Amino acid sequence: MLKEVYTMKGMRKVFIIVGVLIVIIAAVVVYILTNLDSIVKSAIERYGSEATKTAVHVSSVAIHLTAGEGEINGLSVANPQGFSAPNVFHMAKISIKIDTRTVTSSPIVISELHISAPQVVYEMNPVLASNILVLKKNIQESKVVSKKQAPEEKKADGKELKIVIKKLMMDNGRIEAHVAALGDKPETVTLRHIEMTNIGGHDGATPAQVAEQILTVLVEEVGLAVSQAGLEKTLDKETDRAVKRLLRQ
Repeated sequence: MLKEVYTMKGMRKVFIIVGVLIVIIAAVVVYILTNLDSIVKSAIERYGSEATKTAVHVSSVAIHLTAGEGEINGLSVANPQGFSAPNVFHMAKISIKIDTRTVTSSPIVISELHISAPQVVYEMNPVLASNILVLKKNIQESKVVSKKQAPEEKKADGKELKIVIKKLMMDNGRIEAHVAALGDKPETVTLRHIEMTNIGGHDGATPAQVAEQILTVLVEEVGLAVSQAGLEKTLDKETDRAVKRLLRQ
């Protein structure tokens, strides 16, 4: 009889501990779900800033898990130091579709990410330095640093947080090109449709790695668009003329 009493007391303690753990887990889940928008916003700003070495800002995030959809509004990437425009990239609206079956696992799968009408400011200053090339250099340096450092992106269960983006589309983009050697009037260049698939691979990539992959492609596409528009050739001609004028003095 005494043994049964002790057994019942022991079982009661176990039930109490299990009950407390369930309450804690439920509280964490509720916190994450009710603060999901701010968590995503902070993650974008943190990992984006680490990748570019400039300030990344997001105006608002609205994630609707039950529908598996969301919006990211007013994402901007600040210009590197030494350039006049406040931002190099501005994306007014980003629509996302999420595979809701993966939100509690790793990798989290984003089925589709659509960036509509991104605005880009391309600048080449008087010393012929381009903000896009500086940004590209920053991203490349960030890749080297991230490989050396231990991964910090962890979920609540201690596992590394990874993401897969099945499809990314970017359309109706516009580049405003400012080349100091060509005067104050900016040139408008169209950014062609960009499509990326399976970002992060089969096993997923960390948020920092995903940010680097997307930004690297975007920076390269901007450089290509400016080159194809003939601005660099025009710049070369203006530079040659300036050198000849100096030689004649």
